[in-house]
Amino acid sequence: MQEDNFNLTSGFRGYVSKPEITALAPNFLVKGSKNVLIDYANRVISRNGYTLYRQANTGAGPIRGSFDWTTSTGKFFNLRSYDGKLEFDWNGTYNSLVTTLSTPFLDFCQVLDFTEQTDVLLFVQSNSNMYRWSGGVSKVASSTATTLTKQGVLTGKATIAFVAGTPGSVAPTITDSNSGFVTAGFAAGDSLFVTGSTANSKTFTIGSVTAGTITLIMSNSLTSEVAGPSITIHNGEPTWKSARFFSSVSGRSLLYNSVAYTYTGGETTDTLTGLTAFPTVTAGDAVWQTVSTIALPSAITSGFPNFAPDMIACQVNQVILASTNSGMIFGSQDIDYTNFTLTSPRLPGGPFQRPLTAGPATCIIPTDTVANVTNIQSNFVIGSGPNVFDILDFHMAQDNSAELVRIVQHKISQSSSIISKHAFSAIKNATAYISQEPALEALGSIESPDGSRNTPLSDLVKNDFDSYDFTNCHVRYWKRALYIALPAMGIVLIYDLQRSLWQPPQTIPVGRWSIINGQLYGHSSVTNETYKMFSGTNDNGVFISQVARFAYNNGGRRDRIKNMSSYWSDGYLTANALINMNTYFGFDGISGKKTMTISGGDTTITNPAQGSPLGDAPLGENPLGGSPFDPISGLPGANVPMLRFWQDDSMAGVDYNEHFVEYTMNVKDAQFALVAHGSNQFDAGTTPVSHKK
Repeated sequence: MQEDNFNLTSGFRGYVSKPEITALAPNFLVKGSKNVLIDYANRVISRNGYTLYRQANTGAGPIRGSFDWTTSTGKFFNLRSYDGKLEFDWNGTYNSLVTTLSTPFLDFCQVLDFTEQTDVLLFVQSNSNMYRWSGGVSKVASSTATTLTKQGVLTGKATIAFVAGTPGSVAPTITDSNSGFVTAGFAAGDSLFVTGSTANSKTFTIGSVTAGTITLIMSNSLTSEVAGPSITIHNGEPTWKSARFFSSVSGRSLLYNSVAYTYTGGETTDTLTGLTAFPTVTAGDAVWQTVSTIALPSAITSGFPNFAPDMIACQVNQVILASTNSGMIFGSQDIDYTNFTLTSPRLPGGPFQRPLTAGPATCIIPTDTVANVTNIQSNFVIGSGPNVFDILDFHMAQDNSAELVRIVQHKISQSSSIISKHAFSAIKNATAYISQEPALEALGSIESPDGSRNTPLSDLVKNDFDSYDFTNCHVRYWKRALYIALPAMGIVLIYDLQRSLWQPPQTIPVGRWSIINGQLYGHSSVTNETYKMFSGTNDNGVFISQVARFAYNNGGRRDRIKNMSSYWSDGYLTANALINMNTYFGFDGISGKKTMTISGGDTTITNPAQGSPLGDAPLGENPLGGSPFDPISGLPGANVPMLRFWQDDSMAGVDYNEHFVEYTMNVKDAQFALVAHGSNQFDAGTTPVSHKK
């Protein structure tokens, strides 16, 4: 029968906004779509939501600065700034590091401190200073008015003994006749380092702790040893210096309960000395290094007294300072980030000053090479004015006694410089950025969807790009895709590099990205909150408004009048899902609109999860890879079962020349995955469309 001859659309191809929507293939998503994704199985799926990370907002302003710092000692800190505050993520919460910022728009870099022999974090905030933090954090065990002892260490104790246990049945233990393990701060899961033992100077993993006994995990092995020698056990940071507290810089101080206290010694032990009127602590309280201020040296301020850097970067251990209000850039000595004094001739790795070629700096992009610039190896690309990228080019003298620094202009087209200073992201050997056109462009070997390198990556969504506000946008690469946060609009754009396709816009209010433990996190563009992205089935407790709108379908004949009596949809949905399938007849629905409902609670259209032909495991239970659009039987990050559905909707005939369909859902915690859809569209047998004059 004619009514059963469905012309189905599947294998969905991406989201576009530039091409003519009545001339597209109907398996493209078009403007009006939001909060759905095309996964690697080419289905249209609900996106997962986002969940609150750490503490809820305090009614403060949006997060304007952030940085992911993996230190040289293996610690990781996520930092964020808003209003006048700078915070760092540690010990299960964001902790206050600075409360008197002049601006939350901070820029960060890490650099090796040759004196401390560890890396430090530097940041700038549009004034005449640099700021430095060591990353020193620790819990404390005890204090006096002049000393402070850190947790995680029991040193020089002749009260510690070792009990071998029984392999496979009784875990080995370490005992302390002084019952000091809990006060010292040891906890289950910690690594435990033992020194001074005759037979057990090794590294272990703690299974559980009481005041007098540490029980190791079963796979650890000990040699029984009675108390006697002076044993030291610690959690990997036996001294304040190993916990990243400064030992050499002047004016060393730490913060305890928001008050700074200077110390003068003891950094190479577990007890700091030289404090004044230090209060009594409770074991387990936290302290951290204060941020120190480094005034810009006279080598900069004497010639440029108004220079106020709001950009900082580091490569080959040279710090580069730049300002969006200045056409001059400054580079430090590679072994001393505070030294900007020029020498003549310039020594290799020495300080430098250079004027940019086309105006104030717009960005600093650390990179290795720049495409289309022959034989130039560069440490930095620096935006200069609206149309230029300048390249720092270093050339060593033949006898290696001196080094020349040049600025080489990398010409690009009009208005193709970067649109804002953080609107870029490194992608292996390339860099993607948002130009002032605006467009998503590339420095390096990223191909556009048609295989060329001259067309912007954003060409297929040009109409959208022309309408967006990219103020303070932030770009980040994660799991084969670029994520573009537009804080001024509360929208996130996603470009899938692997498949060269755009996802529909996502209404997610984030302004900055971070990657924490390999997962993508977003910092709020509205208030002082941070979210784990693509997690759960709602947006921090609010339903996700989902729309999948497809291009027009004219059946291959633009001039004929059509009709239909049935519309087919199939895919997957949760039991609580309630989808509206809207069919618009004629351009913009001028000939009518029909809405049909697809319900996860309708057992006549669903196949229960336990009887699913895809297997016994509920859909979404075993995500592979964790990407928001991985090719799995269900939706990653949600862990909710989905039902297979097939629905054939009957409808009264309406004559039309073209139609389009959209699927919408506004149900909290509901999700769907659309595999195919289509109608039994047929020629109405009436007079063809004719506008002859």
